Amino acid sequence: MKKNLLMTFLLAFFTLTSLIAQERKITGKVTSAEDGSGLPGVSVSIKGTAKGTQTNAEGVYSVSVPNSTTLVFSFVGLNSQSISVGNQSVINVVLSADSRQLSEVVVTGYSSVQKRSFAGATANISSKEVAKQTFGSFDQALQGAATGVSVMANGGQPGQQAVVRIRGNGSINGVNTPLFILDGVEISAADFQTMNQGDFDGIEVLKDAVSTGIYGSRGANGVFVITSKRGKAGQVQMNYDYQIGQSTMPQDRLIVMNSEEKIKYELQRGNPYGWSKAESDSLSKVNVNWRDELFRTARTEQHQISANGGTEASKFYASLAYLDQQGIVNTTGLKRYTARANVDNTVKNFKFGLGIQGGFSNRTNTSEANTFLSSPLNAIRWSNPYEVAKLADGSFNESGGPNTGQFGSGQPNGAMELFLNYNYNKQIKGVATSYLEYHIPAVKGLFLRTNWGVDYTQNENADFVDPKVSGGIARQGILTRSMNRNFRYTGTTSLNYNATFGKHEVSAGVFGELIKNDFRSFGFTGYGFTNGFTNEAGITPGSATTPNYIPAVAGNGNQYGLMSLFATANYGYDGKYYVNVVARRDGSSRFGLNNKWANFGSVGLVWLASEEAFIRNITFIDNLKFRASYGTTGNNGADLYPIPQFGRTSYAGIGAWSPTVAGNPRLTWEINSTANIGVDFSVMRNKINGTIEVYNRNTTDQFYNLPVDPSAGGFTTIQSNFGQVRNQGIEVSLNSDLIKTASFTWNVGANISYNKNEILELPQDNVISGVTVLAKGSPINTLFLVPYAGVDPETGNSLYTKLDGTKTQTFNVADKIKYGTSDAPLFGGLTTRVSYAGFDLSAQANFFLGREMYNNDLNNIINPTYYFDNMHISMLNEWTPTNKITDVPRPGNPYRAQTSRLIDDASFWRLRNVTLGYTFKAATLKKIKVRAARVFVQGQNLWTSTTFRGFDPEATGTSLTGAQYPSLVQTTFGLNIGF
Repeated sequence: MKKNLLMTFLLAFFTLTSLIAQERKITGKVTSAEDGSGLPGVSVSIKGTAKGTQTNAEGVYSVSVPNSTTLVFSFVGLNSQSISVGNQSVINVVLSADSRQLSEVVVTGYSSVQKRSFAGATANISSKEVAKQTFGSFDQALQGAATGVSVMANGGQPGQQAVVRIRGNGSINGVNTPLFILDGVEISAADFQTMNQGDFDGIEVLKDAVSTGIYGSRGANGVFVITSKRGKAGQVQMNYDYQIGQSTMPQDRLIVMNSEEKIKYELQRGNPYGWSKAESDSLSKVNVNWRDELFRTARTEQHQISANGGTEASKFYASLAYLDQQGIVNTTGLKRYTARANVDNTVKNFKFGLGIQGGFSNRTNTSEANTFLSSPLNAIRWSNPYEVAKLADGSFNESGGPNTGQFGSGQPNGAMELFLNYNYNKQIKGVATSYLEYHIPAVKGLFLRTNWGVDYTQNENADFVDPKVSGGIARQGILTRSMNRNFRYTGTTSLNYNATFGKHEVSAGVFGELIKNDFRSFGFTGYGFTNGFTNEAGITPGSATTPNYIPAVAGNGNQYGLMSLFATANYGYDGKYYVNVVARRDGSSRFGLNNKWANFGSVGLVWLASEEAFIRNITFIDNLKFRASYGTTGNNGADLYPIPQFGRTSYAGIGAWSPTVAGNPRLTWEINSTANIGVDFSVMRNKINGTIEVYNRNTTDQFYNLPVDPSAGGFTTIQSNFGQVRNQGIEVSLNSDLIKTASFTWNVGANISYNKNEILELPQDNVISGVTVLAKGSPINTLFLVPYAGVDPETGNSLYTKLDGTKTQTFNVADKIKYGTSDAPLFGGLTTRVSYAGFDLSAQANFFLGREMYNNDLNNIINPTYYFDNMHISMLNEWTPTNKITDVPRPGNPYRAQTSRLIDDASFWRLRNVTLGYTFKAATLKKIKVRAARVFVQGQNLWTSTTFRGFDPEATGTSLTGAQYPSLVQTTFGLNIGF
């Protein structure tokens, strides 16, 4: 018996020893495919078991494993890898981003929810793609990045904000701008010039009622939720990002005459300036290119240094950044200095953090988007090509007479206007946020959270008109300086709960929110700059004997507030079926006593069809999700005060009061009712994934300026609630990994949006405003003009099409018909990215189709009564007895501006960005103690396809007014280094 026991013990001992001997130690490092840096916190597990470890702060791991096993490397947002151990003792792994997983969490601004359980229509925009583009205002980098989001540059001046719309224009007279939220605090689009997009970690777009419902009255036009970068646990990491490049002007498609052509045209028109033969021959050879006089090749330089790190209990992120971007028009540009610091802490059941962002920008501008004679950009079109900017001695050309600032044509010398005047905006911007969160230990999943933040903006503006230029001569110079500041605070406190009970998932929150805004401004205009100074020191005090120098002063101020109570509730069953509910009650100071409060709500349903057994058997379907939502949101973007008001005035030199606001105590909220149906899918082992959305958005109780009899109180309109506008559309986004191997990847993507805007109700139909009309059944901003039918070859007179379809030589405004709109109904973006052996090549092309614009810039150079100035080259093709086949009428035929002759197809395709980069291998960098390094070169707006007659089809509004500052064509070299 004892012998048997001894044998059994020895057998077990040797068996155990053998098993132990078969286990061995595996070490290695897990790095990022993007920049080669070590990845902390990556799970390294033995497949089929619960055993494993995690990488340390440098991405290094060590684990003991038995032979013939497989290690699984996984991390949230990255593609997992399974590697057979075999006879290896060192296994290094590179993990790449999983585009499908990255968007699995939706950040709503108040919380984060799992996308699989959320019914909302949302889109995630890559903050890295936005950060690499050196736009002075980051919203321009959002173009083509997401379905339903239309982004049009509002001019090419550095720092100029874009015009952004989500699912069309919903309001006729109210605000259509989306809400921008940064770390829970509302920020203004007008302040983006002083914000650094390199500090952004995520950008989420909320588009339908169930996703924007938590914002109530502020979410009517959609929401951009921006989160700033936070610290990550681990060793402190430093990053330095640098870009340098240049910008040039785009192709000009609005061609004016050269000197020879213009002199010939003048001589045909009777020689208005009385040129002799010798003078006309001499001037014909001058050929001043006014684009060269005013434009330049501009330089761009950007630096950013950042650091992050800490422990699981305390983490930080900090950055400093500098941008110096010259404008392609001389004297214009933007200099920006920004800093950010974020700190997050966890102490037992408490979480708290603080974020501070500060910035200063100095933006120098020139006048644009107008028809002022003094605007230098209009000189490019209007100044005669034989009129030089400067004379041989270096002085400015004033051929119109000494000390006139004008040419002989009467046009101001555009170079004088640009180089002697100045216009700048200096902005100080501060955003501070804080939060405190307490997890109640007695109830798992129950926690309290309070967020408070402030948004502060201060602007100093100056506009100086030199006493030497034509507009400053009468008062010997003009300086207008103004200061304003805006302070807004937001406070949100909530009680939240989430839990799982078997097959049931529950989450809910109750919120209270308070927002208050305070604005103040002050300014003055001074005259009489006779002592050489161009600031306040040069102003001549006005008096009774010098009334022309008496300064003008101005000031303003206002406050408004919003108080809200709202709740969210989400329920899920069996991982397949989900319900999202939002209810909100808002109170706004913008409305009368009986209409201050309004209720909004939404509900969304989700079915994860791919979790059903009958779908799982369809092998090519990986994920299939159906969504539906309906709800209401409000718009309180009306005038601040609905009550009748008086304002200051003067009468016979005595201060007085006069009515300034008619007031309407019955004014109430615009209401958006939105229905949305969506499908999310991925097929072929996630090789292809996409989203399809169909929506219907009705906006009722429109803010509408209703005409009234001025004899009743001196007002011609009163703001009221009348009318209804509908936006209907479909959105499709697709993404595919065409090729994906260990060394080579090729990805393509597309997003396409179609939106139909239509006015359904108006208190009065066919309201004409300039070249547009508000009419039932038509979109907002519909062009309304008389059809131009060419030229009668026998008489040379213009032909117009009447309403009955016949042609006539008689112009009649009653023959006006509706044309298109400048708001593109069809728009989107196409992307592709190829990577191989450390190299990557990416490109993005955007398109806006179905746009029409009235070209007033063209109008001013084909109007034959303006022939004293330069003209469009087409005017050389005027009808004459020997040139009868033309579309340009004869000289002397009455010119009509409100015709379709001036409508341009403003559709365009644009190569928005091309980037070629190389990421150095970590093994190479380790020798020089660098964690990661990448170099790249990129181009912006390198190619544009359009028939639009002008610098740039990417113009906003229904009309290209004039003085266009086009978008930059930019090339930059960049370097990213991590330590």
